[in-house]
Amino acid sequence: MKALQVTFLLIFGCLLSTQAIRHVHVYSIGIEESIVEPGTAFYAVQEQVRMEESTEELLAEYEATSAKIEEIRKSDPPEDQFTMRQRHMDLFARHDALASELRQRENVTREIRDIWIFSVAGLILIGVGSVLYMRGIEWAGMSLILPGFVELSWWSAPSFTLGGAVREYDILLMNKIILTIVSFVLLYALWFFAQRRRKRQQAARA
Repeated sequence: MKALQVTFLLIFGCLLSTQAIRHVHVYSIGIEESIVEPGTAFYAVQEQVRMEESTEELLAEYEATSAKIEEIRKSDPPEDQFTMRQRHMDLFARHDALASELRQRENVTREIRDIWIFSVAGLILIGVGSVLYMRGIEWAGMSLILPGFVELSWWSAPSFTLGGAVREYDILLMNKIILTIVSFVLLYALWFFAQRRRKRQQAARA
């Protein structure tokens, strides 16, 4: 059991500490843009869209551009997709940039929600496992504590980003920083508790 606990501490201690350093670094410097300026209309508009803080305003504008595109598609005579995009390049660039940004914001918002749903599940596993461990059912307890920390480590791991949803991504990073710190403190608290428990057992046998 001691060998398992030492391995457990080394793996998750290393994982959580490196994740915490990475999260703090990214949060402090933000998302770094490339020094190479993309030349397409889409990227130029995308930068403007990313600066908009209100998701509601982006959604309203997206619906407006969608309505305009639908009107164009119903034009007489009807145009093929390529010709339509060429003639209304700015409109389609704006519409695509809005759609991309809204999708990214939606994905990040969902991830923030899922972080705490699954992290709470992980904390419950750790809590139940700790109770079993304290009652002397050590292997059963460890079988729950281990997956509990796997959940916490997984959901505090770095997220992939395409550079959009800047405000939401900052919130996501802060949530992951908090979760990583909580997991790290909990890991070492359980380790010290296990060591004290082992010493008491050894003293009782002596």
